[in-house]
Amino acid sequence: MKSLFIILAFTFYFLPNSTFSQEKNIETQSVEIENLISFVVENYKKKEEGDSGIYNLIFLIQVSENGYSLEDEVVLKQGFKLLSKRLTEDDSISIIGYSGLNGVALEEESIKNLKKILYTLNNFKSSIKEFHPDGISLAYDYVNENFKEEAVNKVIMIRMPNSQNTAKTQNVSTVKKKKKNNAIVLTAITLLPEIISVLKD
Repeated sequence: MKSLFIILAFTFYFLPNSTFSQEKNIETQSVEIENLISFVVENYKKKEEGDSGIYNLIFLIQVSENGYSLEDEVVLKQGFKLLSKRLTEDDSISIIGYSGLNGVALEEESIKNLKKILYTLNNFKSSIKEFHPDGISLAYDYVNENFKEEAVNKVIMIRMPNSQNTAKTQNVSTVKKKKKNNAIVLTAITLLPEIISVLKD
């Protein structure tokens, strides 16, 4: 009996880990913001209620510390609206920021809850409850923790190549605008005596 116990103990000890835990299949896709609409059209066909297979999509969005541009926000909203029309209530998404605003902006939510999704995109920074040093690592930790055996689990990276430049440009434009306004005020003050003189004449 003792020898049987020893054999069983060795057998369980040396069995591969995959015998006890199935390897998680997580797909990764990447797309630039300007191609988001065509990406949704090509990769996510319109589903009907009752169709087999569900999605668990984690969107990893590149966002600078100053947020994204108005143009990028419009494209994001259009992309998620289109995705909401093509998928079903059972399909879920999460939204995570990286590159500047690193954190979970939207916890797992049905793709059909468009109001909450659009609110998150409108208020990205304030939607993040806890900021992290690395958004990309956070996304993969998150998908592992929220992995669904019965679903297609994907991390979809939305890249915004000009996001950093956009933020800097906005700051520079603000400074230039202030300088221009100051110049106009100074010019007006300088010309004021001449204007008064002309009016008197």
